[in-house]
This record gives sequence, C-alpha cells and structure tokens, in this order.
Amino acid sequence: MADLDPILAELRAHGVPLFMEPETRWYRIDEEEAGVRQFLVTDPDGYLLRFQQPLGRRPLGSQDA
Repeated sequence: MADLDPILAELRAHGVPLFMEPETRWYRIDEEEAGVRQFLVTDPDGYLLRFQQPLGRRPLGSQDA
C-alpha cells in the first residue's frame, strides 16, 4: 500500500499548491465499499493529476474508517 504522506511532504516543501486537499472517499462495489485517500495537483503543463492510496474494503454501510 503506497503512502501519500511522503509525496504530500515533498510537494508542500517545494510550495506546490494542491488543486484538492487530501480526502477519504468510499465507493460502493456490490455489497462492499472500497476506500481511497486521494488528492489532486496540477502539473506544469496544466494536466490534473490524482494520487490515490487504497484503504481496503469494508461491508456496505460501515462507518469505520
């Protein structure tokens, strides 16, 4: 499982603004939810890049994260 914290630390150390701050999202897949921690940054050419860290799966409707 890749950790986003080292990437975030480097971006912040170099003053790179984030397009979207880190967030945790859970997406429904059948009777489960798959979790990701993610953020967005714009590269120098204007492309929007999404970095994600998988958080695993949980039963549908579970609020534990």
